[in-house]
Amino acid sequence: MVKTSLVETDIADGRRLIAALNQLNSHFRVQVAFWLYRPETMEWRLMVATSLVDQTGLFSTYSEIQGVLRSMAPPLAISMQDISVVSPNDKLVKVMKKAGHIPPGAPGLRFGRSRVDDTYVEDAYMYRV
Repeated sequence: MVKTSLVETDIADGRRLIAALNQLNSHFRVQVAFWLYRPETMEWRLMVATSLVDQTGLFSTYSEIQGVLRSMAPPLAISMQDISVVSPNDKLVKVMKKAGHIPPGAPGLRFGRSRVDDTYVEDAYMYRV
């Protein structure tokens, strides 16, 4: 099978969603956000790390995101099925923070085919948050 591509529209829509989450909901602070390619499913996932997961749980956090997605105009090409929310304490989030030093002035960082500690990252795009 052929790997799907992360296109500029996905990156831009992810950036818009992160900005909207941080602006529209003062209690929703995105601490880390990145696109991660999952080779086992051959799909990209927008990973959003927020302490809201620890405070109110997954269901409430997903509901907040869904409300913001519905309110965005123009609508984004990404949907809830493209998004995973995790705690900032998640192992993968810690790995990405360690691996992803974003140079000053850069909007994000694309990297892949890298091993950080005991985790292999096939492909990823990390946002400056």
